Order: sequence, then structure tokens, then C-alpha cells
Amino acid sequence: MDANRKWYTEIRNGLIDLASTIQASFAEEYPMAMMDPKKYLARINNNRRFHPDKPPYKNNFALMIKRRGPGWGDFYLHIEPDNLFVGTGIYHPPRELLLALRDLIDVRGDELRQIGQASDLKEIYGDLGGDKLKKQPKGFEADHPHIDLLRHKDMILSTQMDEDIIFSTQGVKELQKAFKAAIPFMDFIDLAIESA
Repeated sequence: MDANRKWYTEIRNGLIDLASTIQASFAEEYPMAMMDPKKYLARINNNRRFHPDKPPYKNNFALMIKRRGPGWGDFYLHIEPDNLFVGTGIYHPPRELLLALRDLIDVRGDELRQIGQASDLKEIYGDLGGDKLKKQPKGFEADHPHIDLLRHKDMILSTQMDEDIIFSTQGVKELQKAFKAAIPFMDFIDLAIESA
């Protein structure tokens, strides 16, 4: 790190400026809880407490734009060579949150299905993603009308982005468009977070 600290600091400062611009852009679509943009930048060092075999530093940068502040869902921008993507949702959630999400889908699955079929969301993200169980989760019948949604262990939206566009003058508009399309999905996920 010491050999690359100057380079790292320049990139980090540029990303903080980008986070500030993204935050202002997203606030045009959603009444954002405005935060210090430094807080959106993920740490560069890996947590090796439970995985000591990991390298000490990540090979990517990440911005986690929190539209409602800490504790709520965020909009994630992943930046590494040949792998730039955005996403949102829940990934490897704790058991309480996963159960809360399944309870929500049980009673409001039609709403989630409509959100997932919205044309702007489908155009950008395609289908809802995430790992799934092979069979129905405990407590639900195999013929449940929303069994395909209930089988999710993660529930995410994700799409690759063109880095030449993202780091151009058009980039923030593209991120804003992706964020706007994801808002109804993020609202649904936040309902599960709220009840977990």
C-alpha cells in the first residue's frame, strides 16, 4: 500500500467527488438522506478476521449509496478493471431478514412480481437475481403461487455497466436512470428490513 498510496489517494478522492455528484443526482428522484459522501466509499482492506487467507486489500472500489441512511438498503456501484456493475437488494442476508422477506412475499408477492415486470426495470436489470433453494423453503407448500420468489436465498438486481460511459459526462445520468428504475424494488426490500 505504501508504494501505491499516492495513486490510491487520488482515485479515492475522485470517487468521493463522484459519490457527491451521484447523491445530488439521486436526490432528484428520491428524497435522499444526504450524507457525507466519504461514508459511501467501502473500505479497501478485506476483513480477514474469519477469512485469514484473503489478501489484505481488495482489488476493487465500491460505492454504497444509502438513500435512507445506515440500516436500510443501498445502491451499490462496483468498480474494478473489466467488471463495473451496479446492484441493489439483499445478498446473503441474516436469517431474520430472510424470514421477514419470505413473510412479506407470502402476503405481497403479487406486488413484488409487478415490480419485477416493470418495463424500465426489465430493460436495465432483466430478472430478479440471487441464489435460490432447489425446493420450497420450510413452512411453504410447493404449489404456493409465489414459490419461485420464496425460493430466493438472496434477492438482487444487478447489471453490468460500460465504464467508458460511466466515467463520461453521461455516466451520472445512466446511474440515475438505473437508480430510478430500482426504487420500487428497494422500497419493497426496505419493508422486509423494517419488519426483520
